[in-house]
Amino acid sequence: MRIRLDQRLELLLTAMFISDYDTKGFCVDPEDEYAREALEKFGSFVTHPAVANISRVWDTEIDCSSPPHYALTLTEDIKLDPSFNLDQVRENLVPNADLSRFTADLRGFHRKADFTPHFSQLQSRLAPWLEKLNDLIARRPVQHILEHYLGQKLPATEVLLCTLTRPFLSVTVSGTRGETLYCLCSRKWLEIAEQKDSLERILISAIWHEFSHHEINPLTFGLYDNLNKLNQEQVNWCCALNESIINAITIRLLLQEEVISEKHTDWMVKNAELNKAPQTRAVLDLLLDYEQNRSRYPDISSIHPRLVKAVGPPPR
Repeated sequence: MRIRLDQRLELLLTAMFISDYDTKGFCVDPEDEYAREALEKFGSFVTHPAVANISRVWDTEIDCSSPPHYALTLTEDIKLDPSFNLDQVRENLVPNADLSRFTADLRGFHRKADFTPHFSQLQSRLAPWLEKLNDLIARRPVQHILEHYLGQKLPATEVLLCTLTRPFLSVTVSGTRGETLYCLCSRKWLEIAEQKDSLERILISAIWHEFSHHEINPLTFGLYDNLNKLNQEQVNWCCALNESIINAITIRLLLQEEVISEKHTDWMVKNAELNKAPQTRAVLDLLLDYEQNRSRYPDISSIHPRLVKAVGPPPR
């Protein structure tokens, strides 16, 4: 497992950032160093169709993982790859938006803006830091540790560094060649973590957290028969439980790997509960039983009903 940059992601995020599309909460602030450079280099392309038409393609109530999902299904020469399933991406498009047309425009932006040299400069500039991040990842078998804890084998995985995104994200891309699970890491938040001497904890936590969504989300949303008919209360309940379970798992793994000590647990639980994971402590207590009784609970799905029961029945 190695973290790297991806030109397709950087291209799409740059186009979104310099457009009039509302990226607040998704992209870094305009004052950010990498954001300023993107604006300086590519701001003159604001009228290019790939930039000007973004708000006519992507819905305003967008799932943050949708644009990266789309980017990761593109070929290296910025074309749609028919082997990938784009149903989830299309759910976040404006009605009647032409994704093929937009992809052609994005390919034109890549060529006209001469984006490849810019990406090469990013790679060179970040190479020493990426090597440092990879050294931190290589200290332990990160994926194997999570798989053993979940009792589940993950699909193919990749970890990507994004220079312009604010959140960490989980994206699963599927198609005729199977699934690939991506963890997208925010360059901005990893820089802040490094300044606070917590880079290893945040980096490893992010990988475990984002990869865990692949296993936990289907268990929780699977409590409902028809996902298309969920109301907002039900969606919020599922998301809160998922975040609580995943935060609790991450805390347990950090403790087991001695990345943190017991004295950090209360702070991490309180922080999680203040950030959309209100049942973290309740789940954490049950995970101790899970760890001590793996013959009874061979995988995380076998204890999931107890986790649900502990936080109360899902709203109907």
